[in-house]
Amino acid sequence: MKKYIIVIDQGTTSSRILLINKKAEIIYSDYIELVLNKYSDSRIMQSADEILLSVKSLIKRLFMRFNLKPDEVDSFTITNQRETTVLWDKKTGKVFDDAISWQSAHTKNITDEWKNKGYGDLIFKKTGLLINPYFSASKIKYLLNNYKGNPSDLMFGTIDSFLIYNLSKEKNHYTDITNASRTMLYNIKENKYDQEILDLLEIPNSILPKVLDNDSLFGHIEISGTLIPINAVIGDQSSALFGHLCHSIGQAKITYGTGCFILLNLEDNLLYSKTGLLTTVAWKLNGNKTNYALEGSVFMGGEALKWMRDKLNLINDTRESEEMAYNSIDDKVYVIPAFVGLGAPYWNETIRGAILGLDANTKKEDIMKATLNSIAYQVTDILKVMELENNIKIEDIKVDGGVSNNNYLMQFQADLIKCNLIQNKETEITGLGSSYIAGLKTGFFKNIEEITNLQKIKRIYVPSKDLSKNYLRWKEAVNTISKF
Repeated sequence: MKKYIIVIDQGTTSSRILLINKKAEIIYSDYIELVLNKYSDSRIMQSADEILLSVKSLIKRLFMRFNLKPDEVDSFTITNQRETTVLWDKKTGKVFDDAISWQSAHTKNITDEWKNKGYGDLIFKKTGLLINPYFSASKIKYLLNNYKGNPSDLMFGTIDSFLIYNLSKEKNHYTDITNASRTMLYNIKENKYDQEILDLLEIPNSILPKVLDNDSLFGHIEISGTLIPINAVIGDQSSALFGHLCHSIGQAKITYGTGCFILLNLEDNLLYSKTGLLTTVAWKLNGNKTNYALEGSVFMGGEALKWMRDKLNLINDTRESEEMAYNSIDDKVYVIPAFVGLGAPYWNETIRGAILGLDANTKKEDIMKATLNSIAYQVTDILKVMELENNIKIEDIKVDGGVSNNNYLMQFQADLIKCNLIQNKETEITGLGSSYIAGLKTGFFKNIEEITNLQKIKRIYVPSKDLSKNYLRWKEAVNTISKF
């Protein structure tokens, strides 16, 4: 009897594994933290081999610690950090250089060249993305420029593809449509890699993985002689949208993690933003129409708190930030955590961080609170654009991610956007999303209605005060530092 789905959730700072039962409950979880190497030239790199080893170790530990039998497992699923780029040798499987993190901005000279050549409009209309180091294309180009051999000897993958190749018995070079849509090489209207873009950017088609729907068979992982299918692969932010059951147009979610990611469901309406939002693939299931989403990305969410911990030593643990914020009465300090520039709707990778409004009485609690506030302000920037462009008022938003457990931040966010924030009892929504997709495919879950009935709400944050003036001062602060 198939009792479980195993989720591999490969993120920026850790790899996780989850065991999901038929009640959509996480009955086992484990994680391994990862090293993120940051350099003075804006490079942010990870060891792809370390990522792979962490995932293999987690799988092994799960079967041993839970005394899990392979024939009890319905499916493996993979959900992953997007855009992070790996190249490896087709013959040996050996990785060429470290993986370039999605956060890395050191390929700016490449993207600037593409902008100067006038590729921006064409790429935006075809991919829904703005030319930016954030996406995989310039990372691929950077690695190819440093490779001395024949590019046809290489394979490219985002982390999902790298894991599929190395974990599957078949050594499949596959990716899913959501990850492909974040490469800046994929035509989201025609659902294929765009040869015109590949030619312009001089990236060979031969290195790219095959693109499949999210609920396809991506291969099998062999455990003790038993082949277990990988029945779902999906980028982490799309997976969170699906996991929150935001399946109708106008429904939205915010993931508060290393960065913050806001997605608004468009269903099959392919719409383009005029003010800096991205259009991306939310999911594509069972050969049906592609489901799209509008997306805004905040580069420094929880990462800003870690910076305050590791660089300024304001806290020993990021969880302390909540109590510190409640102990501050100063609302005049503004932190702008633009350590790698600002994402949507600014898309300014040259702007740098700042702390404004300091005086002789400023305490570390005030700076800590301002850092939490900065996360909410950046999210608000994006939500205001989403509402304006779609002529809607978002009434409630689903939230998840580690930083969403900060009660001060969630209440401040609800007050700022004048909108209810709904927090699920289960925090690992990203992992659940991919398990739902696999389970619906195999019959492990009967239908969406069954899954909906299984979900439980932990808390709803209701707006309680007007913070319009605070937000205006935030906009003034961003405008001030953008002049430097």
